[in-house]
Amino acid sequence: MKRIITRILTLVLAGSLLLSCAAAEESPFTQTMVERSLFSVGNTQRFHRAIEKARAGEEVSIVYLGGSITEGAQAQPQQSHCYAAMSAQMFVNKFMESRSQLKYHNAGISGTPSLLGITRVEKDVLAHQPDIVFVEFAVNDGGDPLSQIQYESLVARLLNSETQPAVILIFTLGNTGYSGHVHMKQVGKHYDLGMISVYDAIWPEMLMKNMEWSDYSNDTVHPHTAGHAFIAKLIGHYYDVAVATPPTDYVLPEDARYGRDLEDLRNLRPGDPEILSEGGFPYGNATCYSYLYGWRRMGAEGGEPLALQLNAKHLTIAFKQENNASCGTAEVWVDGKLAETLVGNSPSAWGNIVTKHIRLGEGGPHTVEIKMAEGHIAKKFTLLDLAVAGE
Repeated sequence: MKRIITRILTLVLAGSLLLSCAAAEESPFTQTMVERSLFSVGNTQRFHRAIEKARAGEEVSIVYLGGSITEGAQAQPQQSHCYAAMSAQMFVNKFMESRSQLKYHNAGISGTPSLLGITRVEKDVLAHQPDIVFVEFAVNDGGDPLSQIQYESLVARLLNSETQPAVILIFTLGNTGYSGHVHMKQVGKHYDLGMISVYDAIWPEMLMKNMEWSDYSNDTVHPHTAGHAFIAKLIGHYYDVAVATPPTDYVLPEDARYGRDLEDLRNLRPGDPEILSEGGFPYGNATCYSYLYGWRRMGAEGGEPLALQLNAKHLTIAFKQENNASCGTAEVWVDGKLAETLVGNSPSAWGNIVTKHIRLGEGGPHTVEIKMAEGHIAKKFTLLDLAVAGE
């Protein structure tokens, strides 16, 4: 009887192993894909500094900056199964004695490009005194020259910040193969950064019909829970290679690859001398993602424009867009000429943030007026952020 029970247990164990092997074989995510994702380990000095802090029992701050993929869209449950949370836990498992040492912050906001990334970098990233920052904007950024400058400005701002964090770039993709990875890789090479390419891991397999898009995502861009776990695994692979790569002195390039026009971007605050008048846009509560305050027009009749005088070359404006007929359109006038239109109501909006970059040019000071468009005086509008660069 004992021999029969032993035989049965052996068969059950063998069957379980066969099922495990079959499941592993059926997984679309292979080790080859993991290894191919590491486009560059980059200079590891700053990363090793963070590891040394972790192993010494000190706190380590890791911030993830990006769009909806970073925020965790489609991960179930989102907060614990997004790639950011899972890869942060991997860092704990590999290098820390206790989870209490980790200062983790997810600064992903849906539908936003690197332009908003640098606009909010001070309050959403640098305020957390990061040791490591992951940057993911490849599906939200364009490939045009202005987008290239905005992305490089963000990367340079992070590298030059007070805590001198390790900056690691992540390149995601959409179901058509679109990704901003081409110019982003050039930025990463220029600054000798770690680069993790989901594009290079997945897209060749898609072209060879070795996997379906649905293996990674349930929509056109966002990884599902298994997709998020795969991205976290790619980051874990980076950890392993980077820790085994001896550090050398990191030297930040003085020159730019595309341009760093917005590196010195400075957010304006109520009471700053550049704000001549708030007009019909008083500063107050404005709940929108990480923005708790803003300049809000509540739809009252009349109202003067928000007036600025700027000795700067660039102005960025972030505003809230809603699918709400009570919200209207505002205009930005620079030196007496219409420079930009801000559409506050859109059928495709969900209370999202839209960011505009206005080149003011040389020869300041420049007068800037933000006012409601004709026929929209009685509408609502929420300005979330005003920032200037090139002063």
